[in-house]
Amino acid sequence: MKPDKTHGFILTRRQFLAFSATAAAVVALVPLAGCGGGTATSKDEAQGLFVYQLSSRGKRASQASKKHNANMLFSTWEAADTNRAHPGDRSRIVRVNISPSRYELLFQLPGRQVVDLRHI
Repeated sequence: MKPDKTHGFILTRRQFLAFSATAAAVVALVPLAGCGGGTATSKDEAQGLFVYQLSSRGKRASQASKKHNANMLFSTWEAADTNRAHPGDRSRIVRVNISPSRYELLFQLPGRQVVDLRHI
């Protein structure tokens, strides 16, 4: 590193990349316990708190897909896969954790697998 009168030290590109790789390795080794890292417990799975949603985030999608994805929830992965906006819809299926009270409200009818949030 070279000292600089205006900014302190200047890193070369190679030094910066080496430093970034080392920092990334250290961050990867730090455990994320207690941070709510998104891990599901068996208690949550037993209560049936997971629903599925279609997501086109980071992809090109039609306006119909975007509106459909924003407003639909599905109780199973299969229900999400069969109820897409149109045959060319390539949205991902993501699992979403919701509270037990919200799950009861949305899927209160027996056998209900699809919920349109616009009509609640």
